[in-house]
Formats: sequence, C-alpha cells, structure tokens
Amino acid sequence: MERGLYNIADEAIHTLIAKDVGRNAKGIRICNAHATIDAVVRLFLDDDTNQTSIVENLTIPAGVTLVLDDIGFDNTVLALKIQMDAVGSTTVDTNVILK
Repeated sequence: MERGLYNIADEAIHTLIAKDVGRNAKGIRICNAHATIDAVVRLFLDDDTNQTSIVENLTIPAGVTLVLDDIGFDNTVLALKIQMDAVGSTTVDTNVILK
C-alpha cells in the first residue's frame, strides 16, 4: 500500500502517522466505502500519555467521504491515529487518504 493510503476493515486503532517519523499531513479524506452500513470515526492525536480528539463519534453515512483540511500537528511529539466503528456490524469498509 502506498504511503498515505489506508484501507481499514476492522474496529482496531490504527496509526496513520507515528511519532518522530518526520512526516506530517495537511489534510485527510475518510471514505465510507460500504454500500449500506454507516461508519463512526474517531480521529485523534496521541502523545503516549494523552489522546486528544480531532473528530469524535462522527457518523459517516454509507458511500460518503469526510474531508478535513488543515490538520497539521507537531509530529515530533504526537502520532495521528484513527478508529472506525461500523453501526450494527463488526466490519467497516473505509478508505483513508492523507495529503
């Protein structure tokens, strides 16, 4: 998978950008690629002690893409992570693009 492209099909926490990797993101697109099931997104920053949400419990309807611009952060002390939840299911079908 290309750097900056992610397919997420479970409800685990996924690290999109790890701390201290010298990489940052200007924006993110989160697409709920499922045809009928809504997805709930939690996008947050993590400093290994605290987690601070950028988006918390935001429902993305089936077939809809959420676009967030200007999500810059200090990558030397923070990681960018995401967790998806499928409404009424245990499987999500989301695509994430970092720019």
